[in-house]
Amino acid sequence: MAHASVASLMRTIESLDIQFAMQYLICDHREELCALRERVSSLEVFLKNFERECFWRNDGFCSRGTLVRSLTTNYSGEPKVIPIVGMGGIGKTTLTKEVYNHGSIICRFDVHAWATVSQQHNRKEVLLGLLRSTINMDDAVKTRGEAELADMLQKSLKRKRYLIVLDDIYSCEVWDRVRQCFPTEDNAGSRIFLTTRINEVACYAGTENLSLQMNFMDQDESWNLFRSVAFSNEALSSEFETIGKKIAGKFHGLSLTIAVVAGLLKSKRAIED
Repeated sequence: MAHASVASLMRTIESLDIQFAMQYLICDHREELCALRERVSSLEVFLKNFERECFWRNDGFCSRGTLVRSLTTNYSGEPKVIPIVGMGGIGKTTLTKEVYNHGSIICRFDVHAWATVSQQHNRKEVLLGLLRSTINMDDAVKTRGEAELADMLQKSLKRKRYLIVLDDIYSCEVWDRVRQCFPTEDNAGSRIFLTTRINEVACYAGTENLSLQMNFMDQDESWNLFRSVAFSNEALSSEFETIGKKIAGKFHGLSLTIAVVAGLLKSKRAIED
């Protein structure tokens, strides 16, 4: 989600350049605009790499390996719902994306589909988002009503082992509105990932004992992430390390916030060099 926001900012900057290229505002501030574009571009590249490399801890709940194992074992019974719960910025979407795109996962499911829900929930958009991955969509599909789209989605998943991600579910009511679209007969081994900030949603929707709680990084983990992103393998003086630890401690263990700020620091140093 963070990478998508940065990409959107990059497009806005480019459109400003196109729309106002002949105006004095851009002429007066072209140098600043170019510097901003370069800074945002560097951050966009960094976030792509951060999501790909995924600097995760090795505890039982947050490791990629643990989630991968939960998807590659015990294929009997009805589809299982696995909520990943934690506050915004803690890395739920990044972790889920890592698992969703993992090589050993892709080959084990017949169908993979992802939809972002969020508080501006629109059931039709969620259904269309999932259908884009399950059928060959044309413009006519977009004109159909919710009931017909829900029926199409259910039929496209029937008798298949599916992996569904619903990113950023914010209420039990939202889950109730989409859950009936996922068939449960002849779909052994299927999995549904929910990411949510709300424990109530995780408890309500999740299969028993499968909810994954993402915790804040502690002080050492925060500093190690900040240092690895901002300074790579550079040797740091004790004074500089003390300052760096104070900076890292300001972000209260939120991995994505730490990584973004460290990435900005790294890009600023690269530009100055």
